[in-house]
Amino acid sequence: MPGTVSFADWSISWAIPTAWGGGLVISQARFRGDLVLYKGTQPFVLVPYHGNSPMFKDGLNHLGAPFNPVLPTSANASVGPGTPPAGNDNQWHPIFNPLGAVVVENEPATLLEPAMIVIWTKLQCVNYQYVHRWEFRADGSFEAGVGLGGRLWTTATGVSNHVHNFYFRLDFDIAGSANNAVQQFEHPNNSPGTDGWTTLTTEGKHAVHRDTATKWRIINKTPKPNGMLRSYELTPSSDMGPDGVSSSGDLWLLRYDGSQDGAAVGHTDAVLDTAYLHPPGTVVDGADVVVWHCLRHHHQTRQVGEETITLPYEFLSFHVEPRDFLNGTPTGLYPTKPPSP
Repeated sequence: MPGTVSFADWSISWAIPTAWGGGLVISQARFRGDLVLYKGTQPFVLVPYHGNSPMFKDGLNHLGAPFNPVLPTSANASVGPGTPPAGNDNQWHPIFNPLGAVVVENEPATLLEPAMIVIWTKLQCVNYQYVHRWEFRADGSFEAGVGLGGRLWTTATGVSNHVHNFYFRLDFDIAGSANNAVQQFEHPNNSPGTDGWTTLTTEGKHAVHRDTATKWRIINKTPKPNGMLRSYELTPSSDMGPDGVSSSGDLWLLRYDGSQDGAAVGHTDAVLDTAYLHPPGTVVDGADVVVWHCLRHHHQTRQVGEETITLPYEFLSFHVEPRDFLNGTPTGLYPTKPPSP
């Protein structure tokens, strides 16, 4: 059964669909009553080892090893009594629901951070243990993240370095699903005053260019009374680019299709810009849009040091924040004296 939570000016639902194998699903995320994210998932990871052999797909039940929810109290290990499966996908409580899979934390504001909702779950995938973790903050921003734990995969020749390509499916509905679009930001170096947003009009794949500070925003094209467009912007934070073999891009823009949950993706991401595309030239400017975003991490193993037994949890995330979604600065975010704005 899905759960819901309201705190820090957000209301959010979550679930872990049975038999899907794709982990935690966030849905109906509303900030101050207005819809932002209709559905957010991180259903699979593509993991090529150096030389692209072996190539693993972690997550989903199609061509991959499924994400199996375990108890939040489960040890960071691969097998055995330390990783008991969760009994349900409701909110975990040590007394009232000790078999729950999902932890919901309502964190009050601190002197440095606004109040926030944190929703997370542990997922066993063969020898790895992944964490799906989402933070929704009272300033309107949110972080979509993953944790990596468990034991290193080994062969007769030892452990080799590899890359984790985490694919997020983000179905934004900025103030509703109608009349949305995606724009790309570019900052031309040494050209002050020429920063700008370009509307991406058709379905397709896009890449990050660090020299021009690439980022994206999802907008509602209906202007506010002041002429600005309500939007949420996504800032990428991968530590490397695509290898062009298993992973070929950073963001894919598609027209909404509820059947495209990632199950058709094999051991490369080619489906996202081939089979998942609608007829050539499908317009997404002013449509109900979905973006896939790849959060990429190169794992240089520490098997003779800090990872001899297990990989301590390490966390990666990307930031999504409102731009002109609100009409002014959110106030009362921090318990300071005198009160902060």
